[in-house]
Amino acid sequence: MSKSKVRLAAIAKLGVLPALFYFTSFIVLTYPLIRRFSTHLFADPWDGVVFYWNLWWVNKAVTDLHQSPWHTSYLNYPFGVSLLPHTLNVFNGFLAIPLLRSLTPIQVYNVLVTFSFAACGVTAFLLAHYFTRSYWSSIFAGYVFTFSSYHFAHMEGHLNLVSLEWVPLFVLCWYIVVVRPGVTIAIAAGIVLFAVLLCDYYYFFYCTLIGLIIFVWHGLRTKNAGFFLDRKYLVSLTVFLSVVLLTSGPLVISLLLLNSTDPITGHNPLINSMDVLAPFIPGSHWRFANLTRSYWSRLPGDANENSVYLGWAVVFLLLYVWRRCPAVPSLRLWFFIVFCFGVLALGPVLHVWGAEYSVIKLPYALLEKLFPPIQASGVPVRMMIISTLAASVLCALGLAQASKGSLGEQVFAALVIFALVVEYLPKPRVTSALRVPEFVSILKAQPRNGAVLDTVSKPFQTMYHQTVHEKPMALAFSVLSRTPRSVAMEGEEVKRLIENGDYIKLRTEYHIRYLVTDAANDLERENGPVRTLFMDSKVKLYELRPE
Repeated sequence: MSKSKVRLAAIAKLGVLPALFYFTSFIVLTYPLIRRFSTHLFADPWDGVVFYWNLWWVNKAVTDLHQSPWHTSYLNYPFGVSLLPHTLNVFNGFLAIPLLRSLTPIQVYNVLVTFSFAACGVTAFLLAHYFTRSYWSSIFAGYVFTFSSYHFAHMEGHLNLVSLEWVPLFVLCWYIVVVRPGVTIAIAAGIVLFAVLLCDYYYFFYCTLIGLIIFVWHGLRTKNAGFFLDRKYLVSLTVFLSVVLLTSGPLVISLLLLNSTDPITGHNPLINSMDVLAPFIPGSHWRFANLTRSYWSRLPGDANENSVYLGWAVVFLLLYVWRRCPAVPSLRLWFFIVFCFGVLALGPVLHVWGAEYSVIKLPYALLEKLFPPIQASGVPVRMMIISTLAASVLCALGLAQASKGSLGEQVFAALVIFALVVEYLPKPRVTSALRVPEFVSILKAQPRNGAVLDTVSKPFQTMYHQTVHEKPMALAFSVLSRTPRSVAMEGEEVKRLIENGDYIKLRTEYHIRYLVTDAANDLERENGPVRTLFMDSKVKLYELRPE
C-alpha cells in the first residue's frame, strides 16, 4: 500500500470514524433535537441568546465594520464597552462567518454545538489513544469526556464552555513537547493553546496549570530538575513561548491590564463551588434526575454549574486501574490531575450536601492569593472538567487492561460500559424558538443613524432584537458575562435622563433616536419632539426628534 493510502487510512481510522461515532451518538442521545435543527436554538432563551449575539457581533465587526470584535459601541452607546472580559467565544465567531453565508444564524449556532460535541470526543480519543494504543478503549474515553454531565449541562446556554475540543489536543501536544521535544510539535502546541483561548479564558488558565503540572512531573520522573536546560528542550520551549507570545500574548496582556486599571466584576466563588458529593450523585441534567432531586435541589447557585457527575462506572474503573496498572509510567500524573483539579473545584471552603462549612479552608483560596486575577472568574466548579478529562484517559487504560484479562475482567468491562451509558443519559434538551416582535421589524426598516433605547424588553431580549434591527443600543450591557466597573457608572446618566423624561437631551447629546416604552406612556402629548412609529397593547416605539 502506498504512503498516501496509508496516511488516508490513518486519518479515517483516527479522525473520521471517531467523529462519525460521536456525531451519531450526539444525535441519538439528544433526539428529537435534530428535528428542530432549523427552527429552534439548541440553547435556552437567556444565556444562549447572548452567545447567539456573540456570533452576530463577530461577523458584524469583522465583515461589516472592519474592526476588532473585542470592543463594541453597539452596546452602552455612545460610550461603548470592552468585550475583553466578556465570554465572546471568538473562535466560534470566526468559524460562523463563512457558515453564515449559506446557513441561517440559528442553523449556524446549532452546527457549532454539534461540531463541538463531536470534535471534543475526537480530541479526547486522540489523547487517550496516545497513551493506550487501544482503539476501542480510547473511543470509550472520548465518550466519557464529551458526553459528561458537565458538557451537556453547559449546552443549555454556555457555548464557550461547550467548546472543549481544543483542551485535550493541547494536553496531548504539550505532553509530547515535554517528553519528546521538537519544533513542529512546539508550534502546534502554541497554536492549539491560542484556539483554547479564543474559546474560553477558563480553559486557557486550566491548560496553563496542566502544562505546569506536566512540566514538573517530567522533571520528577526523570530525576532531572534542570532537564529543560538541554539544548533540544531550550529550542522547543523557546519556539513554544514565542508562538504563545505572538498569538495569545496580546489578548492575555490586554485583559490583565484592563483588570488592573478598571477591575472586572466576577461571580461569587462560594455559590459556584462544587459540592463534595456532586461527582458521585447524578445532578439535574440526568435523564432520571427525579431519583436524586433530594440532593441536587439543595445545592446553591445555577443547576447548570452544579452538574459535574463523574459516574460510578468511572470511579470503579479508576479503582481498577490503580490496582491493576501500577507500571504505567504516566499513571500517577493522571491521578494527580484528577485529584488536583477535583480539590480546586471545591472552591475556597467546603460544601457538603448543599451546606457550607466556612471554617474549613481549601486550596482554591490560596490559589486566589497567589494569582489574584482569578478572582474575576469566581466559578471554581468548572475545574472539574479537567478531572473528567484525566479520568477518561485512566478509563481507557483500565478498559484496555480488562479487555486482555480474565473472563471476569472482560465481564467487568462490559458492565462498566453499560452502566456508564445509563449514567450519562441526558435529560431532554432545552431549545428556544426565537420570535421577532413586530416593533423590532418596524425598527429594522428605520434609518440607521441613531441608537435605540429599550425600556421595556428584558436584557436578553434586547440582545436578540439587535441581531435583527442591527442598530446601536444605549445601556443593554447587563447580560454580558463580565464588564469593567466603569461601564455601570457610564450608564447612570442615561438612566437619570430616562427617569426625568429628558428625551431631548437623550436625542441631542446621546444620539438616541428610537425609544421603546410601555404602551401606557403617551410621550407625544407629554413631549413635543417625538413621533410614534408603532404601538400595540404592550409597547410603543417612538422616534425622538431634536427641536
